[in-house]
Amino acid sequence: MSQTHWTVLGAGSLGCLWAGYLNQAGFPVTLLHREGVAAPESLNLTRFQAEQATAFEARLTTASACPEKSISRLVVATKAHDALNAVAGIKHALTDNACIVLLQNGMGSQQAVAEQYPEFAIIAVCITDGAYRTGPGHVIHAGQGVSRVGALNKAGQKVWRQVVEDLEQTDLIIEACEDINQALWNKLAINIAINGLTALDQCLNGDLMQPERYQRVASLCRETEAVMKGLKLQLPEQGLLQLATDVIEGTAKNRSSMLQDTLRGKITEIDYINGYLVQQAERLNIEVPESLLILHEVKQRFNQPSS
Repeated sequence: MSQTHWTVLGAGSLGCLWAGYLNQAGFPVTLLHREGVAAPESLNLTRFQAEQATAFEARLTTASACPEKSISRLVVATKAHDALNAVAGIKHALTDNACIVLLQNGMGSQQAVAEQYPEFAIIAVCITDGAYRTGPGHVIHAGQGVSRVGALNKAGQKVWRQVVEDLEQTDLIIEACEDINQALWNKLAINIAINGLTALDQCLNGDLMQPERYQRVASLCRETEAVMKGLKLQLPEQGLLQLATDVIEGTAKNRSSMLQDTLRGKITEIDYINGYLVQQAERLNIEVPESLLILHEVKQRFNQPSS
């Protein structure tokens, strides 16, 4: 069994999920928790549809405590707005041929890391799994999804298939993705349609089917389609609105990640969801008034920092 050592930066739900599955597949894992926060006292993973949690092992430490040139395979499992600073804080520990695997939601943060660190292999993962923590180090895999894995830069092209092979040894569903940009946009389109509205109305996903809200969902989908066409991206055969409708109905009882952030008083990822669409639309000279309105409303209502 491979002994590739994985370091996971971020001990939130996604970081613990990946650390758990990697370790239970036989990989040694280091889990980096936030500076100034106590390390979890124990680590366990409740697998998808499992009744009992199972323990996993990881060396627990912080980024600043990692020795120079000690990390060759890094998973960044932070929020989008923290990703660039997180990589800067661990750069001293990266080997010259290190591979950085990014798990961020939305778009923009992955591209910023790839632009800032072209010397490293940058891999992006588009994730549709659902997970939440019941306490520090204790994660429940609540929704089985797919992790689509692809290279973001030239250095990444050389190693991404080996990364896929390693990840396929876990019980996560892994898919090799030649065009990761398309996959990230497909997920972004759904997040644009759902996240901001559920945060503003403090409602579950399924509540977006109410007529007034659904009209806004339809407007968001039309705007996203216009931008995707402008970028020469492929659109889903059934159209974005039908795709978003299917997701809304299939996750009707779910709280979106942005709704959860607002309920906890945390910074949202609005700049990397609706905000990213607005940036691309401005570049293409396409009007996206609904997304622009939601971007401003979320930032104003929840005291979000300026872009």
